[in-house]
Amino acid sequence: MKKLFSQFAKPTGATGKIFGLLMAKENKQINRWTIDFLDIKDHDHIVEIGFGSGQAMEEILGSGKHLYITGIDPSEVMVYQALRRLNKHLINGQIQFFERYADDFPKLSRKIDNVLAINNVSFWNKPVVTLTKIYKQMNHGGRIALTLRPHEKGATDETTNLIGGQLKSMLVKAGFSEIAIFIKPTKPNDTVCAVGRKAH
Repeated sequence: MKKLFSQFAKPTGATGKIFGLLMAKENKQINRWTIDFLDIKDHDHIVEIGFGSGQAMEEILGSGKHLYITGIDPSEVMVYQALRRLNKHLINGQIQFFERYADDFPKLSRKIDNVLAINNVSFWNKPVVTLTKIYKQMNHGGRIALTLRPHEKGATDETTNLIGGQLKSMLVKAGFSEIAIFIKPTKPNDTVCAVGRKAH
């Protein structure tokens, strides 16, 4: 079970490739839902943490806007899959990848306008510290969306509601404001998205 959990946190090897595909299929229905909470405008810089196979990035870049995306993921397998999926955008200089954990959030050369993290905040060791690092590098008015669907044994829709409260608390401690919690009915458990903004 520990090995299975580690594949969700950091997919590796052949098993990791399979998990990557499963995660992409599972996340597809909530990618658009999460993206819609952001305020993406032309020439924005978007950061996705735990980008997996790059599915959400592809959807964002398909909007027709000229955007810049930074992806952070600890899995070499996922970085490779995303590189294959988004190669043309890499050539155009629209994307950059960092193979590292969220806790090791890098100092970026460009200020951040929007941030999303889908089904991976639970793997961060120090979420408030990481969120504070992100907050400091965001433009005023920038928006963040943290989405989670609980997978642990015994999780229920009530678990989702509790997670929503925890995400809100973390965002507040990191300095974000105008925080809203949204619930999407999904199976086997509801999905929650916590949205915050860096005040002007």
